[in-house]
Amino acid sequence: MISRLIEAADAGRTVLTPNTELAAALFDAVERAHCEAGREVWPTPRIRDFGGWLRERHIRRQLADSTTERCLTEVEERELWRRAVLESDIGAQFLEPSGAARAARRARRAMAEYGIPKRALAAHGTEESLALLDWSARFADQCRAFHCIGADRLLEQAAETSLGGEVPPLWIESPLWRPVAKAWLERHAGPPLPPVPAGDAAALPTMPRYLKADSPAAELAAMADWAYGELKADPKFRAWVCIPDLPGRRAEVVDAFDAALAPQRFSLEESPAAAPYAVAGGSPLAEYAPVRAALDFLSAASGAMSFGRFSSLLRASQLQASPSEAAAASRLDAALRRHAPSEAPLREWLALPGRVAPDLPAVAALDRLRTAASSLDALSGDHPMSRWLPVWIDALQVGPWALRERWSSAEFQSAERFRELLAALAVGDRIFGRHSRQSAESILRRAARDTPYQEQTGIPPIWVSGQLADPWLAYQGLWVSGCDEQRWPPPADPIPLLPAGLQREYRVVAASVDTQREFAADLSKRWCSRAFRPVFSCADLGDGRRVRLSPLLPVEAVSERACAVPQPHWSAALGGAPTLEDLVDEEAPPVGAQERTRGVATLRAQSRCAFRGFAETRLDAQPLERPLPGFNDRERGELLHDALQRIWFDLKSSAGLTERAAPDLTRLIDESARRAIDALCERRDPGRRWREREHERLNGLLRRWLELEAARAPFTVERLEEGSEIAHHAGLDFAVRVDRIDRLDDGGRILIDYKSGAATADWRGDRPDNPQLPLYALLHRESLVAVAYGRINAAECAFVVESGRGDIFPGRQATRLEGLPSFADLIELWSRRIECLAGDFARGHAAVAPTPQACRSCRLQGLCRVPSVFELERPRIAGAAS
Repeated sequence: MISRLIEAADAGRTVLTPNTELAAALFDAVERAHCEAGREVWPTPRIRDFGGWLRERHIRRQLADSTTERCLTEVEERELWRRAVLESDIGAQFLEPSGAARAARRARRAMAEYGIPKRALAAHGTEESLALLDWSARFADQCRAFHCIGADRLLEQAAETSLGGEVPPLWIESPLWRPVAKAWLERHAGPPLPPVPAGDAAALPTMPRYLKADSPAAELAAMADWAYGELKADPKFRAWVCIPDLPGRRAEVVDAFDAALAPQRFSLEESPAAAPYAVAGGSPLAEYAPVRAALDFLSAASGAMSFGRFSSLLRASQLQASPSEAAAASRLDAALRRHAPSEAPLREWLALPGRVAPDLPAVAALDRLRTAASSLDALSGDHPMSRWLPVWIDALQVGPWALRERWSSAEFQSAERFRELLAALAVGDRIFGRHSRQSAESILRRAARDTPYQEQTGIPPIWVSGQLADPWLAYQGLWVSGCDEQRWPPPADPIPLLPAGLQREYRVVAASVDTQREFAADLSKRWCSRAFRPVFSCADLGDGRRVRLSPLLPVEAVSERACAVPQPHWSAALGGAPTLEDLVDEEAPPVGAQERTRGVATLRAQSRCAFRGFAETRLDAQPLERPLPGFNDRERGELLHDALQRIWFDLKSSAGLTERAAPDLTRLIDESARRAIDALCERRDPGRRWREREHERLNGLLRRWLELEAARAPFTVERLEEGSEIAHHAGLDFAVRVDRIDRLDDGGRILIDYKSGAATADWRGDRPDNPQLPLYALLHRESLVAVAYGRINAAECAFVVESGRGDIFPGRQATRLEGLPSFADLIELWSRRIECLAGDFARGHAAVAPTPQACRSCRLQGLCRVPSVFELERPRIAGAAS
């Protein structure tokens, strides 16, 4: 039958298929047959899907008769249906009216395809059917007002007319044809072209293969391994693969097939080699890089945007002409994370770098964004879509599309499809009306999200489809997944808004169990006759639930168990990597004269893990902050320190605290908190609402803390935070800042450090989790009798103490001093520990040897290669490499 298809194509006859996917497959088959025959030139095959062919016929009628109604474009029809839903009485009840509009449009099309009259729908009188009738009437009224028709009317018009003098098309036989279209084709185009058989009965295998997998991932891995093995044995091998739940698993399918058939995609080097497979159906146009960048920019230029969105836009590859430009954008991004608000309009984001990071070099991406934002200001107010189109294009070409000469073929194709979408919007001025920029961009975003797009790659050897359909053509191999008893035959899935009884009456395929069973039985037979090597598979659900193969499949079969293991991305690259020599290198070069430490942070990291001390201080491997709404934890700690410093600068002693009148103390707390917030907001202001909320929170916290301080033994504040001091250990300088030192009436001194988060006695042991207080104690050891954390947070206000005396803090007993006889002896022990840690860091000791809890607060596992504690606590995945 393929010869008849080629003859019809060569004769210029139109060949009709029920959908675009089959049309593409037949087109490729004809082209491939000509190539294999050695031809260099042949007529372009006229193979069309039925809906597209009806639209072409209608356009030809328009050209012959200007009074003919225009057929709406896809985006116009979607917007008119959405408008019909929103203008109805129940439209305001929908959180997402576009979903209701899609359901109504699908139901209206099904009525046309199955010949369901409106009177039959009205006779049911359900809430859903009445809503559908109301929306359909509103949609029809709009179409009449604009002298247009929807796509469903094309089929109605075809049913009411004949071909006239046209050459009858050739149409292929398929179970996907709907009754109205099939009846019209049989009446006007004759019998269909039967499917292409796989070959003589003698050449077919005696029985298909049945395969059972332990999980859906293992099923995909077996499928990909099968395709790889067949292609390796026969480069001309061609297969059709059906994955019914493909739309929801597209990313998993691509990962599995890439691991087996296109491992070059995991390489860090660019590889032009094409994959020998393709996945049908496409993805929303809005997900492709140039389109996503365009939509992100237009959205960013309208209203406020979060730091995360601005950061993504600033670092977008479409705005970087070179690695150096990308590095400059990344440096600016890192600087903004400490000083940027959580949300701001684009204009403020573009002006902020000049204020908070004036010393950084110019960032080309910012200049492109500024120029593009200025282009958008060329038009304001309400205008038709055709007026907004050139403004958008001008802004995109100097902004996110400024470097379009560097695009790949796939990026160029998606951008061209986006231009086509813009053109479709521009010709619909009468349909869309006048809009503000924000409203027009909302229509554009909806259109890009609802428009499916697939890169044009032709039909490769392995074609992965999500349609339960007869592929019509013959293939060497065929694989159908999901053939368990729960999903094959598919469960009944009536079309929303249409009464289920009405659908069963007109034999809508998915409306009842009986029609689904008939459909599945017929399709199973077709699949077995369409390939030399059919495979049917199913998979256990991976959570202990077992499934069985569908009894609807042919009885005679070879049942097997899938043994393929899902391959992670890195597995394919690892398999082709050369053998590497293991080298344990735990010593970095000694610290140089020009290198600087990070004070206590360096010793704290060195104590927890020597590699961490090296990486965080000498490699500057620091986590990136992310601006949050309000004040972050670090800023709240700064506010607490600043407010307490102002309070004790005024009070000076416990007597000053206890003798201060309550109203005066309240004013002091309030003023200190407000001045601390004002000082911090000079660097980063989260807004008035957050300032007020933080002021109230800080006031309450300070009052609770001062109540605890008032219960202490009498003291005088001897020293407040007065700038940095330098501690000298192992030839290195460590800059530190002591929060506060108090002197008791007997001359003893206490060193206090405020903590706004969790605080425990973490300074003990040969490798203390935090040697901060010991380091401070070595600087101020004279008469020192205690060190303490002041734990000040909403959960608890308390002192965490190390002291041989129990009369200093309320409710705190003397501590054991790590078994030493006096606090002075403990300070000597601390001195030896600090000197050892500093010495290890100075000579470059960088062994990966974390303390038991160190990995919980570390994010350097990608450098040190030690599995994180979270990975160690998770159950191992079968087949994963250790």
